[in-house]
Amino acid sequence: MNKLNNMFVGENNSIIDALNKINENNTGTVIVIGENRKLLGTLTDGDIRRALINNVSLNSSIKNIYNKNCKYIYENYNEEDVQSILKMYIKAVPIVDKNKIVVDYVALKDFFNTEDTEENPVLIMAGGLGTRLRPLTDDIPKPMLKVGDKPIIQTIIEQFRRSGYKNIFISVNYKSDFIKNYFRDGSDFGVSINYIEEDKRMGTAGAIRLAEEYLNTSFFVINGDILTNINFQSLMKYHINHEFDMTIGSRNYDMQVPYGVLNTEELCITSLEEKPVYSFMVSGGIYVLNPQIIKYIPQNKYYDITQLINLLINKNRKIGNFPIQEYWMDIGKVEDYHKANEDIKKLF
Repeated sequence: MNKLNNMFVGENNSIIDALNKINENNTGTVIVIGENRKLLGTLTDGDIRRALINNVSLNSSIKNIYNKNCKYIYENYNEEDVQSILKMYIKAVPIVDKNKIVVDYVALKDFFNTEDTEENPVLIMAGGLGTRLRPLTDDIPKPMLKVGDKPIIQTIIEQFRRSGYKNIFISVNYKSDFIKNYFRDGSDFGVSINYIEEDKRMGTAGAIRLAEEYLNTSFFVINGDILTNINFQSLMKYHINHEFDMTIGSRNYDMQVPYGVLNTEELCITSLEEKPVYSFMVSGGIYVLNPQIIKYIPQNKYYDITQLINLLINKNRKIGNFPIQEYWMDIGKVEDYHKANEDIKKLF
């Protein structure tokens, strides 16, 4: 019971009270309870840190900063229930009875070996202006726009973490403080985050060159506006097993011509196709590269990844195609953003 009491605070307790409990229980979390230990929510050290960034006083009540929609499990839970929640890197999950009275909790640090990690770095491109999403991006960088209940880039980071990739680099430029203040060093999200500062816009490949010193093995590059449930481990294994220099995650794209298309031979029409559909393979904004490829990127110069791809093709380097069969959305336009917010409720 002493162990459980170290997890409890009331919603009228101060932030400093909650911090003292977090220091005692070593879970990074406290459980907020009401009368008779009824579950009200949870509060993490990350929640507190973000409140302090917003100039909330340590002596303030936690009432306005704790998570009232927290995850919880019932006391007859099974292992799959716990795994499905803790894999979201929720640090501690309350266990309740049928009346939502807290009877115990499960901590992430006790349930998983969270030290297991893949060595391959992940470089997320988050420095763009997001001009096609204005006015949504007038005051916030595109990767920080919420899809569902969290920023797009947070979903990307959590997906990589669940696949074992925790060595994260984020290339930032436009309104970068929003990203850096939210994620900090990544420890609240179960990863390690370092920031690649673009003093000027460098393009996708140019930002890779800035991160060269950290990229010593095959690494991912992904645009910070991609919503997908691709299997990242499968992509990396595909790249390595086929010994590609670079692998591009590709997506099938259908385009319908809204007219009848005439096929001609000199002055004569040989056939007519009514509104035909043409299919193309397009880049999905997800790549795996070998570090040896970085030398082809010019230093301190704006350089897009499309330029790099064409250069590698001309130099006969081995470039792989990895078709993305899973859900994929490039959130480049306002209508894409609204569609992604509909899709995430059903698919993620």
